[in-house]
Amino acid sequence: DNRLTRSMMRYFDWPLFLIVVAISLFGIVCVFSATSSEVTETPSTVMEMLETQSIYYPRLQFIWLLVGIAAMMIVNILPYQVYGRYSTWIYLGNVAILTFTLVVAEVGRGGMQAFLRIGSSERGFQPSEFGKVAMIICFAKTFSDRKHTVKKLSDFLMLTAYMAIPMVLIVFQPDFGTALVYVAVFCVMIFISGTDAKLLLSLAGCLVILAIPVWYAMNNTSAAENFRLTRFLIWLDPESYPDDARQVINAQIAVGSGGLFGKGIISPGSFASLGYISDDHTDFIFAIVCESFGLVGGFALVGAYMLLIARLIWLAVRVEDPYGAYIIIGVMAMLLFHIIENLCMVIGLLPVTGIPLPFVSYGGSNMLTNMMAIGLVENVVIRSKRQAQLNRTSNTRSYSL
Repeated sequence: DNRLTRSMMRYFDWPLFLIVVAISLFGIVCVFSATSSEVTETPSTVMEMLETQSIYYPRLQFIWLLVGIAAMMIVNILPYQVYGRYSTWIYLGNVAILTFTLVVAEVGRGGMQAFLRIGSSERGFQPSEFGKVAMIICFAKTFSDRKHTVKKLSDFLMLTAYMAIPMVLIVFQPDFGTALVYVAVFCVMIFISGTDAKLLLSLAGCLVILAIPVWYAMNNTSAAENFRLTRFLIWLDPESYPDDARQVINAQIAVGSGGLFGKGIISPGSFASLGYISDDHTDFIFAIVCESFGLVGGFALVGAYMLLIARLIWLAVRVEDPYGAYIIIGVMAMLLFHIIENLCMVIGLLPVTGIPLPFVSYGGSNMLTNMMAIGLVENVVIRSKRQAQLNRTSNTRSYSL
């Protein structure tokens, strides 16, 4: 029986878990700062700070963290090999719920149909977020089952089509940020699988050529008719679009205004308290991190993320089962893409895509998705360590005989 037991918890990777919890708790403090109201003077005590400011969003984020930890443990109940055996059904289920979302979801902010409401409640969940974990399992199973590396264009196109079906459904929502995450995970896995380098370079060249007519079409579409084109143009030249680029410009000002050590969690005249940055508790929370905790706080968070990514790579290298290793690589790729894209869009190095910062940005769906992904990693680590221990015990007994 390979179900999770108390004795198996000794194989639990505590360093990975503690890094995630530390980042998440720091994120709750940042959400509190981002959702603070305007003050005339800095609160002198923590109690005064809590009495004068709303804790609605940080409290919800803390609840989501606890629910996420519970979800992480639930993911560990069954061996990760079981998820692999049912990967086809997981894939079809993901496609079905994404299709269902397109049909029944209400049109929300930015014209997106990405959230399913729970009853008459205003709250809902984003199926495409949970689909990331589903696709990591499906990609991992697909690549680990291959007996040969991808050397033919036909093989590559079949794998691409496998990835493209759920991705296109997300594009139709339209949620290009989440769709890019699917592409990023797929690209990392196909590179790690040892796909022929000449094939990859040839395909990259084709993409560059195809980008020319796409760019021409975008330039012949008015920015007013295409807000994604507007985002791209803002990235190229934000000063030429002062109204549309206000979010990006104010975020960069907030990053710089924090100085070396920041203004503090609650401070008079901060961009967070004045509400100058829209989505400052979600997609643009890194601007609040730098404003509140300065360059030191920003680098500390980046350092914590580097530890997280390094730990995931370290674990992936030590897992002997290819399917398990692919799962960890997929989780690493998902988190790394989120981190790089979010940090770079806040400081103006990449266009805005609406991708949240893992474990820091406010949001239940993203927190649950990330914690379930970490749960998958722990699942692989626990079972792999246990199997390695059983193998060593068996070898020792054989030698004794």
